[in-house]
Amino acid sequence: MAVYLDNAATTKIDSEALNKLIETHKNNYGNPSSLHKMGVNSEKIYKLNLEYISNMINAKPSNIIITSGGTEGNNTGLWQIIRFKNKKKKILTTKIEHPSVTKYWEFLKEEKGIKVQHYGYYNNGEYRVDDLYEKIDDSTGLVTIPFVNSEIGFLQNIEEMTQKIKGISKEVLIHVDGVQGFGKLKIDVSKLKIDTMSFSSHKIHGPKGIGGLYIKEPDKFVPLLYGGGQQKNLRSGTEDIPSIASFGKTCEIASKTMDENYEKVKRINKMYRELLPNYIEEVIFNGNLEKTSPYILNLSIKDIKSEVLIHFLEMDDIYISSGSACSSNYKGISETYQALNIPQNFLDGTVRISFGRYSNEKDVKYVVEKIAKYTNEIRKMVRR
Repeated sequence: MAVYLDNAATTKIDSEALNKLIETHKNNYGNPSSLHKMGVNSEKIYKLNLEYISNMINAKPSNIIITSGGTEGNNTGLWQIIRFKNKKKKILTTKIEHPSVTKYWEFLKEEKGIKVQHYGYYNNGEYRVDDLYEKIDDSTGLVTIPFVNSEIGFLQNIEEMTQKIKGISKEVLIHVDGVQGFGKLKIDVSKLKIDTMSFSSHKIHGPKGIGGLYIKEPDKFVPLLYGGGQQKNLRSGTEDIPSIASFGKTCEIASKTMDENYEKVKRINKMYRELLPNYIEEVIFNGNLEKTSPYILNLSIKDIKSEVLIHFLEMDDIYISSGSACSSNYKGISETYQALNIPQNFLDGTVRISFGRYSNEKDVKYVVEKIAKYTNEIRKMVRR
């Protein structure tokens, strides 16, 4: 049986969510914009499940739009700087954001004349918040903050940061990439001074191709997509009712199991941290467990190639990754890894182990033994 430890990339869909997806495809395929009974039934399903989704972050359904996932949500959040009509053309961000943020602000910079300025961070992944606050000025239109970094799992104090930013300038928009935190960590948007936040279904055992965006002020929102006026003209396109129903079921389950899952993966994360050094010499854990999401464990092993280790492990049906799956096609060293100043002879051996609802403690020793076995084999080849 597979030991799947790449849950930050995607997760296995929950059986109840899968059944809901199939059932709705079979029985409720009407267009929710249609006036007949099948259309009305689909609209009812849409509204009911929007409640489940919005409840995850203590938001009102009217403040949520359904998107195709985290990438669209992040693109749309950054797009909101357009509302200033060239009066505020500066985005404050970091180099350790998800590619759906970094690549989009590159587009805005080239096509819309937006100025991008980076604020700093320390080697442990914490933001240099004073540097951020000092760079906010009259030209600043938007600040981006990742709730949880997708490679290391760095956690930021969003509540404190957003209150401080709005205290400096109420006009500055704040976009949060909430994809790696939604459904895993408690998020209450009523306590956050944010304007938009992206989230995704397939990171929490829901279907792929669907996510959402929290919008604080829908009346000021600038849509990214135009067309038939669905979702109150905020995001046009026929709603995918089966996926929305499945996502709603996913959120319903996640809200009931969040605390239990959090404690379980924290124990598992801690077990790996305690066991691995007993089996492998010269291993570095990137990020402190107390300051990172327990769902992500990143480590560097000296004198190995992470890609080789990954392919060795898959022969035993064990699946981990070398970093963010969304950035694996880009050449060069990850900005996040550069930020940590990982020693060069450890850098190539950096891997990410990420947990989900189906991760369990009984697999830990087995996986550690296999990592140790293949690490020794790779080192023999490399050091020959």
